Amino acid sequence: MAYTFNNIRVVVASFALLLCSQGHAGQEVKEHHKHQKDKDAAATPATPATAAAPTTTGACACWYMTLHGGDTDTILQFDASGKPLGTVLGPTPDSIGKVHGLRGMLRLADGTLLVIAAWNQNTQVLHFGARASDGSRPFLSVFAKQDATNPLMIHPYCLAQAADGSIYASNQDSNTITRYAAPGSANAGAPIDCAGNPSSGEHAGMIVPSNKIDANGLNQVRGIAFGPDGLLYVADRGNGQVSRWNMQTCAKVDTLLRKKDADKTPIQLLFTPDGKSLLVSDNKLNCVVRVTLADRSWKILIPESAGIDAASALAISGDQLYVGSRKGKEILRFNLTDGSAADAPFLQNLPDNPEFFIPGHID
Repeated sequence: MAYTFNNIRVVVASFALLLCSQGHAGQEVKEHHKHQKDKDAAATPATPATAAAPTTTGACACWYMTLHGGDTDTILQFDASGKPLGTVLGPTPDSIGKVHGLRGMLRLADGTLLVIAAWNQNTQVLHFGARASDGSRPFLSVFAKQDATNPLMIHPYCLAQAADGSIYASNQDSNTITRYAAPGSANAGAPIDCAGNPSSGEHAGMIVPSNKIDANGLNQVRGIAFGPDGLLYVADRGNGQVSRWNMQTCAKVDTLLRKKDADKTPIQLLFTPDGKSLLVSDNKLNCVVRVTLADRSWKILIPESAGIDAASALAISGDQLYVGSRKGKEILRFNLTDGSAADAPFLQNLPDNPEFFIPGHID
């Protein structure tokens, strides 16, 4: 199969699999690598790194990516070496309208996939099926969408799933976090309140408010993630904070990271596989911060000098941390333990700004 980056046709190689292993929490950065960006990146197809892939063991996975801006209205997939494998999403019915502005992705336990299509005029969360033999995923349904019954889902950015299966969405334009009944449940995708009951009205499904609704609310919400303690961690870009919220009471617990620390504009959040640390990408400071949960201490794991230009995506495979460089149109790779950089970007010359980057499947 084949696909096009900026009208340049790329022939896709046979499917390759990435072997993943359990990662470890990071230590303080020891060395950093500066790399030279290609001045003509926007005009050339995605290029995999020439460095060897990290040695890993365990379950298999390939990489999924969504891009910000442009006309790449699908998920792109890549193999272990960064070789492009084509697109992921199967065709959608005309009845749901244009699928545009893809953002966060969430792989569910049954192997299916939720993906945000954050086009303001047609905001929706789409549900795609398990991966077929050719790597594609068939369209299943519209899980949730912005309409009169769900007014706060405007330009959603990120998805997270709670232990009870319910889905949470961070909404950029309403600066709220909303909650929806679990996929597969009787009322799947319907807005629900803190107690799990049906929710309606102008604040339908609202779990965390904006600062226009409540003084403790959010200003430019971005990434969200559930921690090992069951709390919801929230990247508040406008306030320069990472806060924690109790989803049993829908109340703010505390602020974990502030502007006076190493945080200015937090974007995405990712817990290390052992659950001991939280990684935070910051797209103004161009760095990745590691917060140790046990004592709330923080350190800059990946500094600006490493070459990140507007940090975005965060992903982990084995002992490697993958970081999206939006303006650089690259995915960079670092050692999760000490922050040292690989010899070359994992992906470069992408057709647009990388937004989310996740393992596509685990078999």
